[in-house]
Amino acid sequence: MRTDRAKRCMRVCVLLLMTGCIWGVNPESEANLQEERQVEDELWVDANKPAVREYSEDDDFYVQCLQNLHQGNNITYADGYYYFRSQTENYSLCRTKGTGMPVEVVADQIPGSVYVRGDQVCFINVSDGRTLYRVGTDGSGLKKLSDFPMQELIVLEDKIYFRSVYDRENDPFYQLTEEPAEDDRYLYSMDLDGSGCELLIPKVCEEFATDGEALYYLVYEAGWVLYKSDLNGKEEEKILYKEDIIWDILPYRGEVYWVDVNRRQLMRLDAQGEEVIASDVWRFTIARGQAYVMTDEKIRRIDLSTGEELLLAERSKATGNDGQNREDRELWPWYVESHNRGIFLVNGRLFAKYFESETKGVLWHILDGETFVVFEDMEPLSAKELVLDTSLLYELNFYYPGRADENIKQYLDIDGELHYEEAFGTGKDGSAYGEFSIVLPKFNSELDSYEQLNQQMEKLMELALEDKESFFQAISDEQDPDYCASWYREHRYSNVYIGEKYVSMHYSRGGYEGGIRNWKNSMPLIFDRETGCMLHMDDLFTVEESIYMKRLAGAIYKYCEMTGMDGWKDTFDNNVLVNNFGDLRCYLTPDGIVLCYERYEIMSGGSGSPSFEIPYEWFADIFEWN
Repeated sequence: MRTDRAKRCMRVCVLLLMTGCIWGVNPESEANLQEERQVEDELWVDANKPAVREYSEDDDFYVQCLQNLHQGNNITYADGYYYFRSQTENYSLCRTKGTGMPVEVVADQIPGSVYVRGDQVCFINVSDGRTLYRVGTDGSGLKKLSDFPMQELIVLEDKIYFRSVYDRENDPFYQLTEEPAEDDRYLYSMDLDGSGCELLIPKVCEEFATDGEALYYLVYEAGWVLYKSDLNGKEEEKILYKEDIIWDILPYRGEVYWVDVNRRQLMRLDAQGEEVIASDVWRFTIARGQAYVMTDEKIRRIDLSTGEELLLAERSKATGNDGQNREDRELWPWYVESHNRGIFLVNGRLFAKYFESETKGVLWHILDGETFVVFEDMEPLSAKELVLDTSLLYELNFYYPGRADENIKQYLDIDGELHYEEAFGTGKDGSAYGEFSIVLPKFNSELDSYEQLNQQMEKLMELALEDKESFFQAISDEQDPDYCASWYREHRYSNVYIGEKYVSMHYSRGGYEGGIRNWKNSMPLIFDRETGCMLHMDDLFTVEESIYMKRLAGAIYKYCEMTGMDGWKDTFDNNVLVNNFGDLRCYLTPDGIVLCYERYEIMSGGSGSPSFEIPYEWFADIFEWN
């Protein structure tokens, strides 16, 4: 089988040399071709060696892909630089030579897993749907390699292994016969240039790893089953079954390690069976025969052969600005599901990412002796420098953040607003039910564009009246006045702001039609003050959407770190603040811009419809003021 792989690898190398293709880039000249052939000679698989080989914990494959796999793999070391997801540069892909050294932005994108080979950085781009990107170590040549989303990034020779959603196109043999759920993830492989994507395992994989010769993957089947297969997903066998949840599987020196979650134990599986390596463990990583484990307050080192333990670091619990503990929320220590905290072994040094203070949030730290010191520092910020006091920290179920515009009355029509009100029917007690209402502003001649603005409001009134018909039809279909007694639907406006260039307001549609709670949809509107034409978010900024949304979302993420709100499941690594944000979902205030989200989009329904007001100072350099 290894001979077949070597032959296949030889064909791949010959093809690469013929095309001059590296990371999916085609050369444009003979000079580029020669240069890239030289890079390939240094970087790609040596056809004279087996395609799969034994590895040591010092190998590139292990230290970049396995050692920190379950902490997110968003920091690595190569050629004198640490490449990492910066906590201070809006979570960009950055590099630095060490503690206190200048931090360079390599790519203004949020990276997930990061892998460096030669002068190229391969990374999962959180800013673009967790797709595969590569960029030069000097920041040149940023290129998207694949549109397919990736949950992990394990690079083994000329292949990438990862989990992703199911896609029929990448399953040519129709291995999957059941309808996949939205959050199901399956095990795939892909070539380094983003081509050749293939479904390997047609089972929902909770996590996976590899030792260079086999795949190990965890599947829930009325219990937690650890499977093993070859690198093509064939020759599958069960090697472990546990009723209780396990996680962080890691093959090492022919053995498999994992965490027994309920018992908080580090476990090992070898030829003799299961063995408890250490207790009081939440996360771990391994290097040079030593396991590094962490709890909510301590990091210890454990010799895997002798079991001898050494306390490396201990820190007291930190508190946030409301006095509550920020590190021990339920069972989440130093680490949150978003991979925004954890322990990392990089270049032989131990790193930790954890809450530093209420003015700095989460920062990278490095072990210096018996204490962790800040690796990448930042100037202190107050929470209000990022998000104004309209966040969930102060108020739940809020909808309309923003200081009122004190000058607004001079621009509104003194004869009143556009108003409509009608009830579906009258109950037995004589009271109306199924009430429908609309309230919209009217502007006066103090604005040059008032006629155009009022025409826009009248069109909005017509659209809102169409909503009445569907609402009344829903009540009619129920045929039960008592059940519909508390039903209502309304269209309202608030937070009208008129600046030198823009007219903005928060417009919402809401109501109650049974169920646990009422609902609201935010539909903010922004107009050009001079012309009265409706504007979109792109019209407000001098840069493309990916850049301004990264800046705005970065303020919110950092704010959440500083205030202890970063426990949302997968919030950061799935970039939900950007991915769940649509056009016409923002409005302007005298102090900043407000991003509006619907219930359930970024957190639980009990948190209402969260909105975040970001001050102009945070994005003034990219805002279209003039």
